[in-house]
Amino acid sequence: MGKDFFDGLGTAISRTARELGGKAENLYESQKMKNRIAGEERQIQKIMAEIGRIIYKRYLDGAPLEDAQKILCEQIDQRMDKIADYKEGLAGVRGRKICPSCGSSVEGNASFCPHCGAACTVREAEEDAGDVVEDVTEEAEHTEETEQPEDAGHTEGEDGSEEREEQAEAAEDAGSCEEETVK
Repeated sequence: MGKDFFDGLGTAISRTARELGGKAENLYESQKMKNRIAGEERQIQKIMAEIGRIIYKRYLDGAPLEDAQKILCEQIDQRMDKIADYKEGLAGVRGRKICPSCGSSVEGNASFCPHCGAACTVREAEEDAGDVVEDVTEEAEHTEETEQPEDAGHTEGEDGSEEREEQAEAAEDAGSCEEETVK
């Protein structure tokens, strides 16, 4: 009886081992196929991304695109602008700035980019920037009203409006220059 027990046990173990081996082989083959499928799907994704890059380049070159393609390209532009803003904010937190030419992060006080050599604007601290002129046109009008010209009979328009317009334009130009310096 003992011999029959061990023979039966050996047969059961052999049969179970064959079954497990078959299941393992099936599992292995199944996983191999899943890996091949995943590899092909990754290749498709790369090709699709390349198609997208080609279409986006055409958009940048000004080639006519379908409306759906143009909308997607505009969304890419918006996201790229957000990324640029985030990078500039991150650089500011770190006391650095972003090169306007190559997009590299450079020291905050650098006048030129060490990567591409482009000029980088130096941002003045708000305390050092001086007083902000908010509305130069009101100040110019007030000054003009209090000062009477020597030749009161000479007018370039009804009330010297041409001169005021020139002063206002000069003030706007000065304001925009200050804004560019601050940026």
